[in-house]
Amino acid sequence: MSRAERKEREREMRRNEIVDAAEKLFFSRGYENVTMDDIARELEMARATLYLSFRNKEDIYAAVAVRASKIVSRMFGALDREGMTGLEKIRAVGSVYFEFYRQYTGYYMAYYHAGMFDPDGSPEREELKRIRTDSFRMVVEAVKEGVRDGSIRDDVSPEAATLVMLSMSNNALNLSPVTRMYMEKYGLTQEELYEHTMDMMVRSVASAAATPGGNRRTKTWN
Repeated sequence: MSRAERKEREREMRRNEIVDAAEKLFFSRGYENVTMDDIARELEMARATLYLSFRNKEDIYAAVAVRASKIVSRMFGALDREGMTGLEKIRAVGSVYFEFYRQYTGYYMAYYHAGMFDPDGSPEREELKRIRTDSFRMVVEAVKEGVRDGSIRDDVSPEAATLVMLSMSNNALNLSPVTRMYMEKYGLTQEELYEHTMDMMVRSVASAAATPGGNRRTKTWN
């Protein structure tokens, strides 16, 4: 191993140690309640040393979100889509997304909240953007396939539908205190609310053939 390779390896190990420590703090306290000083104390290193590896706390959080995105991407990749219609694939992907949230809640929160950062400007954010884009395209392709196989209406914009479905899914996972109050009042669990959300999403794009008694619109997207 050359000197340059050894230095790069050491640099990567130090970055991973920082992300490991920060991840622990983010998951236990929440992103807003962790500072660079907290991370430095957890590692017993000078704060200035952190800045040799990361520009700021957002970039460290983005590195945690990259780990999260790789987990959910693996879960999507393991999904058996053989013989499914496009509509069924969308429903299946939604179920996997809930499992990601349920099994890896800390990673889900990082994946979700890091999406509010500027996607450009650091290697971590660029990698996160690339992986997110791949996942987005996967859902877009499922919608397009559904239009082709007749399970999804032909007036549906694949890109717009994907954005709406992502928004609705995340809203069903990030619940306000008021929403939780009503859920408790009416005896709804979060999983049940998410299932209702998924049903509404699927029905909103399903073709008349896929939803008996449904209505097809005549507008088409160019």
